[in-house]
Amino acid sequence: MSRQLFAILLFSFVLAVPRATGESPESADAALYPETTVYYAELTDPPALVSLIFDHPLREKIEQLPQYQMATQTPDYKRFLFGRAMVETQLQMSWREALDTLLAKKVSVAFDAETRSAVAIVRGKDEASMKLFAEKMVAFAELGENADEIRQTEYRGLQAYKIQDVLYAISDDRMVITNKPELGRTVIDCLLDGGPSLNDNERFQSAWKTRKEGELAWSFVDVEAVRQYASDPFETQINNPVLELLVGGIQSALANSPYATSSLSGDQKSLTLNLMTPFEADWIPESRDYFFGPAANGRGAAVPEIDDTLFSLSTYRDFSELWLRAGDLFNADINDGFAQADANLSTLFAGRDFGEDILGSFQSEVVVVATRQDFSETLPRPTLRLPAFAAVFKLKEPEEMTRELRRIFQSLVGFLNVIGAMNGQNQLEMDMDKIGDHAELVTTQFVPESDEEESTEAGVIFNFSPSVGFSGERFVVASTAELARLLVEAKSSEAASLVDNTRGSLNARVLQQVLADNREQLIAQNMLEDGNSREEAEAVIELVLQVMGYFDGMTMRLTPTEDMLEASFQVQVAP
Repeated sequence: MSRQLFAILLFSFVLAVPRATGESPESADAALYPETTVYYAELTDPPALVSLIFDHPLREKIEQLPQYQMATQTPDYKRFLFGRAMVETQLQMSWREALDTLLAKKVSVAFDAETRSAVAIVRGKDEASMKLFAEKMVAFAELGENADEIRQTEYRGLQAYKIQDVLYAISDDRMVITNKPELGRTVIDCLLDGGPSLNDNERFQSAWKTRKEGELAWSFVDVEAVRQYASDPFETQINNPVLELLVGGIQSALANSPYATSSLSGDQKSLTLNLMTPFEADWIPESRDYFFGPAANGRGAAVPEIDDTLFSLSTYRDFSELWLRAGDLFNADINDGFAQADANLSTLFAGRDFGEDILGSFQSEVVVVATRQDFSETLPRPTLRLPAFAAVFKLKEPEEMTRELRRIFQSLVGFLNVIGAMNGQNQLEMDMDKIGDHAELVTTQFVPESDEEESTEAGVIFNFSPSVGFSGERFVVASTAELARLLVEAKSSEAASLVDNTRGSLNARVLQQVLADNREQLIAQNMLEDGNSREEAEAVIELVLQVMGYFDGMTMRLTPTEDMLEASFQVQVAP
């Protein structure tokens, strides 16, 4: 047995995720880890997770897939079954019973900064069971090519083992596993004698109080200690405008936060990951006020209700402030790019400063929406059928900016037509439409050539009809005229009086339909890139579509409160 394989088998025992309880820190395994622990995860009911994974209705669906059935006939899978049967024979129990026995009570994992090593404590059914597993691990290791690296010894009356680089010892129903003997001795000393431990860390005590009932797993990171050991990793510039928009404010929060926690919760309907850290508005520097807003009160806007929405994102970001503060946020190379872009955009916008006059005319609440397009009654019909997408802004001075933005869009269409004519590309035809007394659209569409008018295999350009819409303070920029119209006329969701700085959602059902719309193109791409036959490529794409149907979607939220910052990610399973 190779060193890597043994390590994988051994540490795979601690990857289960259990249900958290409300026990006090003094009774947790945290009392067994040193004060210099910077990462700690406690898993308190592994059988609950084992049951959630292996008894979930999705498992039966997956096992019924033809691809899964084929995989069970491969030589590799048969060798796996043979190896599993050997383990079951040696342990005299089934693999499921072995998991439930080994992971009967609790699992905890920690990383110690002082020794730069990891340790795990697995609490099994009883002492006899844990000794059986320890002896069998030695027996399996002796069958491998590194049998001469196996050592057995004692420490303070406990039987200890070393197999390659992994050390473990048994104490009652606990198995202590580590990759450094020094850390292993420290943990065993705490186990036998007590003494200073992670429980004495005030930051850990504060973090512990954030635990909630029903969590499947909980972990703690000592961010203050990480900053000390890693030379302030959160003080560096991100130097990527997109990444800055996504996590810039979070980085500033972590640069001051004492700790961070994560938790996992779920059932057969959904699985949710929560990340939390203490938060104060004063921690965010002036250069990043664009992210959370004044006093961290910036919230996303309500999302308009549109049928067949594939993806939606509502967020608070002051783009004008980000643009004007670029000198404080990015290095010289990035700022040279900003300066060049600012000069070009100011020319495009008739001399108006892009950062102050154009971006500054928008409020900070922004919504991005993507929807599936229906081409069933459309000609020319593109071969590759892309979703439509749009951004929805709020104008600070609607009357003045509506005229200005309308004129800018018309000028831009004219400019694109000139460039397109020089390159032999399709021209854009522009139209204007009034909707009631207070809304209007400026729409375009690409004019097809005579041989394209009835085509069902037209170019990708016919996915687009760039348009803008105005309705009061609402300003829409859309890839299609239809989506621009829908967003101008749409009502906002009542549920979206948001408390979130950012909220996003992905609809798996609509994504499945979008992929199905492009089934032939996906098959052709698979054949070209992977060298599969058409039958093999069809099987791969059908598998993707079928698995996509097992899910409802995914949502994410970033929510600042008076004293905490929470990010959550949830995956919903289809009924």
